[in-house]
Amino acid sequence: MTKKILVPVDGSGYASKAIDFAANLGETEKVEIHLIHVVRHIHIPEQIKEYVRAEKIEEPPEIFFREKMGKKLLSWAEEEARKQGFTKIETSVSGGNPAEEIINYASYYDMDLIVMGSQGLSGGKSRMGSVAIQVVLGTDRTCVVVKKGLLEGKKVLIVDDEPDVLETLEEFLTMCEVTTASTFEEAKELLETKAFDLAILDIMGVDGYELLKIAKEKKVLPVMLTAHAMTAEDTVKSYRDGAASYIPKEKMNGITTYLNDILEAQARGDSSWWRWLQRFGSFYDKKFGSDWKDPYEDILK
Repeated sequence: MTKKILVPVDGSGYASKAIDFAANLGETEKVEIHLIHVVRHIHIPEQIKEYVRAEKIEEPPEIFFREKMGKKLLSWAEEEARKQGFTKIETSVSGGNPAEEIINYASYYDMDLIVMGSQGLSGGKSRMGSVAIQVVLGTDRTCVVVKKGLLEGKKVLIVDDEPDVLETLEEFLTMCEVTTASTFEEAKELLETKAFDLAILDIMGVDGYELLKIAKEKKVLPVMLTAHAMTAEDTVKSYRDGAASYIPKEKMNGITTYLNDILEAQARGDSSWWRWLQRFGSFYDKKFGSDWKDPYEDILK
């Protein structure tokens, strides 16, 4: 019986598929799942450097930011694992060569199985990413490589006036061709002159609802992602105005899962909101009270 499973998590969307695969092996309550995020290339935003200096944090900015980014990814993956019934969960953030770190971790903690994405960990264009190849060839552990996801190669526009949000989403969406914009004018020009599959739009600061209209006209799937406009009323307005989904920024570490939901629904000809209540219902209940949905029961069935 497989007792210990290692799942590398890098924001590419494969973690969710890997966790699903691991759960299908059965008896999740008896299996120990390890989630690891390895940072190789890292760009430190100036705000993080200033924060580390101002707060007199002893860790170098690179280590501080690596841990910050890693914990965002791993918190989402841990939540997904718990939903699948796993109770024994270990998480780890490290830096260096991803393949070497994964191989060494699997050996040190005596993993029975490694489950990883065919691409994403390296951003490679080959049929199987270079990291996956190196791990398969370099480890003595059993490996499972999950197939390409729906998000692979999609052209995504991200619009937000907060640089750290743009940085974070780019880190999560490594499997996509990402373009970013920090102003309404910049985003409008991009939507009108370039082709995109998806547009992730903030509401406040960049006139998100007007960008939503433009995206719809250009046949781009618009997804609202917000913190300051986090209300039930704005959620319903986004739905009625044609947004494909409405995602709280507090939950953006699961962005790949939510976008995959949208693309899966599109492929099946279903409403892109088909899993929205399942994903965010409990979050809204905690934030607004369990009766927040009463005026909107007609659209939340």
